[in-house]
Amino acid sequence: MIKRWNIFSSNKNKALALSAELKVSPVLAQLLLNRNIATVSEAGLFLRAKLEDCHESSMLKDMDKARERIRQAVARREKIFIYGDYDVDGLTSCALLFYVLESMGADVHTYIPHRIEEGYGMNKGACEKLKEKKASLVITVDCGIGSFEEVGYLKACGIDTIVTDHHRPADDKVPDAVAVINPWQKDCRYPYKELAGVGIAYKLAENILADKTEVRKHLDLVALGTISDVAPLSGENRILVKYGLEALSQTGKPGLKALIKVAGIRTKSLSSMHVGFMLGPRINASGRMGSAKKALQLLLSGDYEEALSLAEGLDDNNRKRQREEEKTLRDALSKVEQEINFKHYRSVVLHSDQWHPGVIGIVASRIAERFYRPTFLISTKEGIGKGSGRSIRNFPLFESLVKCNHLLEEFGGHEKAA
Repeated sequence: MIKRWNIFSSNKNKALALSAELKVSPVLAQLLLNRNIATVSEAGLFLRAKLEDCHESSMLKDMDKARERIRQAVARREKIFIYGDYDVDGLTSCALLFYVLESMGADVHTYIPHRIEEGYGMNKGACEKLKEKKASLVITVDCGIGSFEEVGYLKACGIDTIVTDHHRPADDKVPDAVAVINPWQKDCRYPYKELAGVGIAYKLAENILADKTEVRKHLDLVALGTISDVAPLSGENRILVKYGLEALSQTGKPGLKALIKVAGIRTKSLSSMHVGFMLGPRINASGRMGSAKKALQLLLSGDYEEALSLAEGLDDNNRKRQREEEKTLRDALSKVEQEINFKHYRSVVLHSDQWHPGVIGIVASRIAERFYRPTFLISTKEGIGKGSGRSIRNFPLFESLVKCNHLLEEFGGHEKAA
C-alpha cells in the first residue's frame, strides 16, 4: 500500500526563538513545535521531566476506598487474590502488586486465566475457584471493568472486589465493587487518561505504601508493561517509561535478568525497541500459546537458575508463536485478496476455524498496518467466534463496538485495540 506522508510546515522564527530560550538546536526546537510544545515550561517538562511531575495518585476516583480496604485486609491477614490478564500489561501489573503486598506482609496470591480455556477477563468458573480457595478480597489488574456478573457473584459469596483497569467502561457503567480505579470512568478527575494497566497498578501501590522508594523499585515492570501494551508514550507514560527503562537496564530481578540474557541483549542501556520487539513478545508468547503462569512465575522468581530455565521455555514458546503467526498471516492475506473489495468495504473482517486465537491480534495489527483499514480477525470454534481487532488513526474501535453490542456476547478494549 502507498503511504501518504504529512509534512509539518516549518516555522523558522518560532523555532529560532525557542532554540535560543532553551539553548538547544533549531532542529530540536522545530521538533518540539511539531509536537505542540511551544513554551519554555512545556519544553522543560518534556525534556527534563521528573517522577515528581507525575499526578498525585489520590486524584484517581475511589483510591481512598481501595487503600483502606487493602490495608484492612493486610492487617487482618485476609486472603488476597490478584486477578490479572494474560498479556504483558496484565502480568507486570500482577507481579508489581504481588511484590508490594508481599512486602507489607499480606497473605497474597495470584490468578491468571487461561486464554484458550477461559478467555479474557473474569469468568464464573474462576470466581468459583476463588470462592473454594477462601478468597476474601480480589483485586483485578488490567481487566474487570465489564465484569458485572462476576463481581456481583463474588459479592453474593461475601468476597470483596477492587477493580483496577484502563479499558473504557461501556455506557459509563462500572461493576458494583468496593472500589473501581479507572481514569476513564465518569467523574474521575485524574488529568491523564492513557495510563496502561500497570501504570494504574503502580498508582495503587504508590498510594498504599508510605515509602515511595519501595514502589519505585518496580518501575522496570511499569516500563515493560506500558511499552508492550503500545500505550501512548506521552505525558505521564513518557515519564514512567523514561525512569522505568533506567530501572530495567540495571534491574535486580532474576527473572528480568534471565529474560534479557535469553533475548540476546548485550547493551547496558535498554530502549523501548528492546522491550517492544525482544522482551515483550517472549512474555506474551506464554499467554498466547496457552497458559501465562510460567511468564508470571518468571517475573516473580527469586532464583536466577530457575529464572533462566523459565526464560528459555518462553523463548521456545515465542518461536512456536512466530510460526503460527506467519501461517495465519498468509491465510488471512489470501482471504483479503479473495473476499475484500476495498472499493466497497472500509474495514477488514475475516474469520476461520483454523486460526489459533492467541495470534489473531498480532496478525490483525499487521493487516491493519498494511491496508490501513480497521481490522478484525475472528477464530471460530463450535459456533462461537473469539475476535481481536486493531484500528487506525481517528477510528475509535471500542466506540464502534458499543454501537453494535447487540451482535456480541461480550467485548472490551480501547481506541486502538479490542
